[in-house]
Amino acid sequence: MRLSIAPLTAPVRTGFRELWSHKLRSALTMLGIIFGVAAVIAMVSIGEGARQETLEQIRLLGIDVLQVRRVTLAGDLQQEADKGSPYGLNYGDALALAKLCDFAKRVVPSCRVFAEVNAGGKTLEARVFGTAPGHVHTTHLGVAYGRFTDDEDVKRRAHVCVLGAQVKRDAFAFEDPVGKFVKIGASNFRVIGVMRERVLQTAETTFELRDLNRDIYIPITVAMEDFQIYVEKAIPMNPEAIMGIVSQLFQRPALNLRPISEVAVEVNDPDKTVPAAQVVKQILDRRHNHIPDFEIVIPLQLLQQRQQTQNIFNIVMGAIAGISLVVGGIGIMNIMLATVTQRAREIGIRRCIGATRGDIVRQFLLECLVITTIGGLVGVGGGIGGARAISYYAQWKTVVSGSAVVLSLAVSFSVGLIFGLYPAIRAALIDPMEALRSE
Repeated sequence: MRLSIAPLTAPVRTGFRELWSHKLRSALTMLGIIFGVAAVIAMVSIGEGARQETLEQIRLLGIDVLQVRRVTLAGDLQQEADKGSPYGLNYGDALALAKLCDFAKRVVPSCRVFAEVNAGGKTLEARVFGTAPGHVHTTHLGVAYGRFTDDEDVKRRAHVCVLGAQVKRDAFAFEDPVGKFVKIGASNFRVIGVMRERVLQTAETTFELRDLNRDIYIPITVAMEDFQIYVEKAIPMNPEAIMGIVSQLFQRPALNLRPISEVAVEVNDPDKTVPAAQVVKQILDRRHNHIPDFEIVIPLQLLQQRQQTQNIFNIVMGAIAGISLVVGGIGIMNIMLATVTQRAREIGIRRCIGATRGDIVRQFLLECLVITTIGGLVGVGGGIGGARAISYYAQWKTVVSGSAVVLSLAVSFSVGLIFGLYPAIRAALIDPMEALRSE
């Protein structure tokens, strides 16, 4: 027994002939589906691109790393800080966290050095940071060649430095800088390594990520000892006050009281970063007499906040795309109802020569599905082109996934099925004799 596919292909061929004989009407009918499907593809592509970009930024920050940063106070809070926590976030805080936090894999303090950098007879655009050896792990950025500073460099306060990739290019071009010298402030530092390059997106990022390629790293003890000047509070400018300032310059606080810019705490379990941050806050609150001169940045919470914002964006964009598809579906239903009226005589003839109501329903339903399927395919092309245009002109990352294409085609097919069903049933219910009498 041979299975014939003619009962299926014949209505489809008839549907294509009907579309071709009324080209303008068919094109106008498809517009709603085309724009709706294109909107779905573009929306999903933008959302997926934003999601991947967020995950990449979180990876760069380190989802298992807490950032404790110094906060500058003003007004009454600054006066309270002068009494309760005069040095703000300090080196002793990092030592205390390393001792008390058993969940911490690494505790890495860093402090910014404000000094001019010169190499090869020119001034370089670079930032200098004093940091500890674990910095390469908390930033997830390794050394390209040479080495990073080690515990021995920190202990003996060695004048060595590690260059970011862009600093190396600006200072030494294609030469190997290891063993050469860079002048930071008034001191010469021997280059012992170069960091791997980190590529950042040119689009606006979700989080504040500095360009690590322009950083220079030196031992943190050298940064605190050679580049920090301490004057605890403003003093009226009179001869006695000036002598007091001079004397304070030679009365530096102990090393554990020296101020630093931030502390990176790498936890053993990334899923426990939030409770770990609470413990860190409790320790620092006690050490700082509850002065809010520090903040804790939790990348996992930043990711959750971004995802909530992204979900709202997706809902809004989905609603817009859904409205376009509904409008397109209503347009298709209106056109199909008008087509039923125009083709009443054809329907009557087909019924009289043996076509059943089911045959009429299938005929008009398949014609509607042909319209929406072609419109869906054109919309897919428009959506992919729109996503690429958005990526090119707006500098947004967009990712067109196969699931987005399948989803949009499934939605267009469903629109054709839902909005074409009523006109098809309406056509099947036409009385053959009344249809034959119509002009």
